[in-house]
Amino acid sequence: MSAESSRRVSPSMEGAAGGARKSGLSCAECRRSKLKCDREFPCQSCIRRGCSNICPEGTLAATKGNKVLMAHTQRLSEQVKSMTTRIRELEEALHESQKVNHSESEPHPLLRAPSLSHKRVQLPELQTIFDEEVRDVSDSIGSLSIDFDGRARYHGESLGSEQCFEPLFSAQQSTSTDPKYLGLPFEIIDLCNAYPFGLRDSQYTKYLFLPFLPPRERALQLTDLYYQNVAWMFDPIIRDDFMTNILTPLYGHTGSPNINNIHSHRLSVFFILLASGALYEQSSSSGVMAEQYHALSRAALSLDPIHQDATCATVQALFMATRHIYLTDCANNEGRWLLMGVVGRVAQLIGLQRDSAGWGLGHEETQRRRILFWEVYTCDAWTSIGNGRPPALSINHTDCWFPEDLDPVTKASGVVEIGWHLWKFRYSASCLGISLQHVFNKHVRSYSSLLELDRKIRKFSLPSHLQSPMEASEAGRAWSLEARRAMQQYSALCDREGNLLYIHRSWSAQAIREAPANPLQHKYAPSVLAVYRSACRLISSLGGLYQVHPHPTSREWFFWSGFFAACNALGALVADSPRCSLASNALQELDRAMTLYEQGSRPCRPPATMLVLRRLRERAIGSFNAAQRDIEQTSQPSDELEMLGGRKSVMTRSATDSPASSASGPGGRLSELSDEFARHVDPSIVQYYGTLADPNIVLPATGDLELDNIPPAKLPSQRDAILQEDINTPSPFFDPTLQVAMMKQAHRPAQNIAGPK
Repeated sequence: MSAESSRRVSPSMEGAAGGARKSGLSCAECRRSKLKCDREFPCQSCIRRGCSNICPEGTLAATKGNKVLMAHTQRLSEQVKSMTTRIRELEEALHESQKVNHSESEPHPLLRAPSLSHKRVQLPELQTIFDEEVRDVSDSIGSLSIDFDGRARYHGESLGSEQCFEPLFSAQQSTSTDPKYLGLPFEIIDLCNAYPFGLRDSQYTKYLFLPFLPPRERALQLTDLYYQNVAWMFDPIIRDDFMTNILTPLYGHTGSPNINNIHSHRLSVFFILLASGALYEQSSSSGVMAEQYHALSRAALSLDPIHQDATCATVQALFMATRHIYLTDCANNEGRWLLMGVVGRVAQLIGLQRDSAGWGLGHEETQRRRILFWEVYTCDAWTSIGNGRPPALSINHTDCWFPEDLDPVTKASGVVEIGWHLWKFRYSASCLGISLQHVFNKHVRSYSSLLELDRKIRKFSLPSHLQSPMEASEAGRAWSLEARRAMQQYSALCDREGNLLYIHRSWSAQAIREAPANPLQHKYAPSVLAVYRSACRLISSLGGLYQVHPHPTSREWFFWSGFFAACNALGALVADSPRCSLASNALQELDRAMTLYEQGSRPCRPPATMLVLRRLRERAIGSFNAAQRDIEQTSQPSDELEMLGGRKSVMTRSATDSPASSASGPGGRLSELSDEFARHVDPSIVQYYGTLADPNIVLPATGDLELDNIPPAKLPSQRDAILQEDINTPSPFFDPTLQVAMMKQAHRPAQNIAGPK
């Protein structure tokens, strides 16, 4: 029976084909080969093996293993040997014949070149795309610290400035308390030691935690403190979700706790939320209480291994623990980094990077997963930039939609603006994700691509309620009287200006290194100006926020980290380029910043950072005074400049260059920059930086210089610019409606997709 005939055989046909057979039996060849037969003849196994003509009664000749293939190989090998021998014999005979008949003539044409029999066959070199691309990589590989025991630590060029001086802080131990000193039982301590992966075969039960559950009223009090003081920045579990799925099942309607109603990982979320809330309680014992709840959260998560029982609650508990360490243990940077990596892996384990609507999980679960993914992605992105290491999550690997806007703001005119959290997600998808690719790409990115990225960040729309003044107040802008709203205002500014500072920092260091007399005449002058302006805005705006809300501002590490980086950028500018026209203003800003930093950063920053700033200020003043007296100084770049350029190694000085090292040498001018990029970059970029480079323009720390309101700059040459990439053309990293949604205020929240469908 042929393969094209009907696959189902009737009983009469079956009898005609091979005699009496029991219906339902596999074909003879499948039984012999021990293969699964679909019992529809000819079966699919026989069709795939090319023997459908013998199905169902016939069988192939028995073979053992690969004997058939080996026999063919051996036969071909013998044939090659025979032909090689024959060719040699013919060549020798031809050579002898030529010697007898044409002894003085030229060698026969077949004998001039080496024959195949005597030539070793050269196999083509096996190369991959990676082999070709790896030769054209950025020379700025960051810094590597290695001690005498071989312990190593890597930081890339976007490294947060406080990490650059890590050996200085090595004597400062982690401030977290060992669980064994918190008065907890041995079983809890044993579970804590298994954090975060958990015990494989745990003999403990959730009843261990029953004595440590606070009364319902006390739990509600700490919950309020958490959502007022912590969740304003990252909110991985919204209040309604926490109340509905954790607090209410745990306490019921009577207030009597029933620990069997929730999973151990949700119990971990409960304890870590209480721990973070207790930090903001005005009590002498709040610190110890927060440490106890933190230890209980770690122990509860370890009851069930995260690789077996991973849920959204697992990611929430780990993420909130990372945030708690940010608030309590500023010396434990590497612990936070590693734990954030675990958060990203568990998020991928449960598929948060893919949108959940296609799985039909229901509206509530879908929104929970979307919120959680974008919170994790945003935090992971900033953590990677601060540490100079690639992130655990990539925007290229997600199609997760943005969640619904849960905190929109209605203006007096009735127009509804998107809230902080949704704006944060959109900014992360459209600007921060591209910045990560620019910073961590192994290839040398062109300077024009940096300027295009700069413009994307500056043009990204910011709702009016998130716009912050540069001082305590400003015409048309003011700090919110509500602390968490004011903190969100500065966070929005910190996201944008900090992003600009990090992407321009190494290029600015390159310009200062190559043209210390006047970096504003270097071809990378736009980066010098961008770093200077972003540093001034970060410092001045935080000063205004501190005047209005001093207590919550002093406890936020994220703010002071950017502040410290801004101080280092200004100090390096003055110390290494004291004759620059920006040096005088930069030194004044540094003086004001140090006073604010010393007063406001004590609760959350390592105290030794103040010593670093004092030393930097002394060097800056010395360089500036020497320049004023026309005293020549050594041209050796400062440590701060080397670190800003991504060239500093803690143990030994690295010989690597900044990302711009492959470009042309020193001597480039701003006029050349405008002339070179005018054909390929949006004219407003050239106009923007051309205006900033005008020696008559005042560059205060305050005030706003918007792209759309720039006075015409006098450039050396004006050419018709051909836009290489339209800012309004959506990137493949975010949805087509993103720009429209940000520029157009809607009267009701809209749901948009973050990636391409």
